[in-house]
Amino acid sequence: MKVVDKNNTPINDIVVYLTPKSGIKDLSINTQQLVIDQKDKKFAPYITVMQKGQSIVFSNKDDITHHIYSVSGKNRFEFKLKTGLSKQVENINSVEEVAMGCNIHDWMSGFLLVVDTPYFAKTNTDGVLSMSLASSGEYEVSVWHPQLDTPSHQITETHSFKNEKQSITLTLAKPLLPIPKQVGQQEFDFLEEY
Repeated sequence: MKVVDKNNTPINDIVVYLTPKSGIKDLSINTQQLVIDQKDKKFAPYITVMQKGQSIVFSNKDDITHHIYSVSGKNRFEFKLKTGLSKQVENINSVEEVAMGCNIHDWMSGFLLVVDTPYFAKTNTDGVLSMSLASSGEYEVSVWHPQLDTPSHQITETHSFKNEKQSITLTLAKPLLPIPKQVGQQEFDFLEEY
């Protein structure tokens, strides 16, 4: 699969997930460990996609404390994370877009998309991704990015897949909105409690 803009330029870091129209018969949970680092006072990666029920690890690679939180929805979390430490967050069980931030460094932002399908991936620098489907048939193909200028930041099309090696190109009609700058206005000396 490939995701491009209207000028046929590849788009990196776009989430694509597929949902079979006939329903998912084997909904085994993806066991791949997901890690979101806090590095250089940014979430790395900026966008993470996961299957409902998976756990996620936040790992502070900075030499300062972060106060990580999610701002809305059912998958809420909040915790302080000192330098060099990690925290596993479980019970991410609601399908939704999760915006994340840091109470100390308010310019930090990141996004987590929780999907109810084992078929998901992000595009690489060539705008390409691949995934293996359990069976052929019709699938809803959803493209998501927090800067996609559409309702719910996604577009969904139906495609029929006849075999594993089938390739499709998805073209975005509008350019992505700019990603907010991930830098602070100034550096602060923080209180002892942090």
